[in-house]
Amino acid sequence: MKKKSAFFRIEFVVILLVVSIIVLMDITQNTTIDISLPTSCLIILGFLSSFIFPNLILTWLAIFASIVAGFILMFGVVYLPIAERLILIFVFPYFCWLGTIIKYSIGIRGSALSSQSNIITYTQHVNSITKLKNNDNAARYYQNYLKFIRENDSDSIGIDVSCIQWAHNEQFRQVNPAEYRKVLRSIADNLKKYRLPDESLYYLGKGTFLIFSPQQSKPLQDELRDETKKFLNQTKFVDQGVLHDLQFKFSDTNVNHSNQKKYATFAELEKKLRRQLETDIIVEYQ
Repeated sequence: MKKKSAFFRIEFVVILLVVSIIVLMDITQNTTIDISLPTSCLIILGFLSSFIFPNLILTWLAIFASIVAGFILMFGVVYLPIAERLILIFVFPYFCWLGTIIKYSIGIRGSALSSQSNIITYTQHVNSITKLKNNDNAARYYQNYLKFIRENDSDSIGIDVSCIQWAHNEQFRQVNPAEYRKVLRSIADNLKKYRLPDESLYYLGKGTFLIFSPQQSKPLQDELRDETKKFLNQTKFVDQGVLHDLQFKFSDTNVNHSNQKKYATFAELEKKLRRQLETDIIVEYQ
């Protein structure tokens, strides 16, 4: 029953349900003996049972009810014509079947709509190439961390912010879009691999990556930067079999209780970092 119901559109089944009820009511009104009331009760019971009982129990219930009703109506002393008996025997399992199809179709559609909603939400918050969250997520993360800094009157609590920009990335994108996406994905994957697990990575677009780190010691900062430069040095852009070295710009800052008013919003923080990127000397790793 489940496998067949997957091929039904819910609109078709609802139309079939309505037509079936109308036809049955019309038939029962024109039979020799009026059985419209028991038919109506069986329709309601069959339809409700399909939503109340699990499919396995419902299947056995429909079979058992059909056998009992058939035995009583066909072999018992019942003063009903054959047509009326057949209607009363099969109306309950028929509407159990229709109800099950509608229930299953609603479940499929609900699951599809939920999946579609999840996909839309995901694509709105995560870059499809780097699989990193975007500006809006970075802004929310920063504001939450800034709130924590403000509530703790100590410069020992702060956040280090680093920005890495692939210089001239737009030119590379125009030359070979597929390789451009491959390089971006490679940079993102290496950042996830070599940066610390408690760091938060974001992609701001146009070849720019942002890293939030809990306040770190100077030796640790230097070690992480050297490791980052090392894998950036190994990242090449391949176009028509030719390897091209890449150039990167860096900027960073620290936000703590004493200077948090200078970076009261993510926009101000981003403006500061991008200004540093503009003045940073481009380094081409050999």
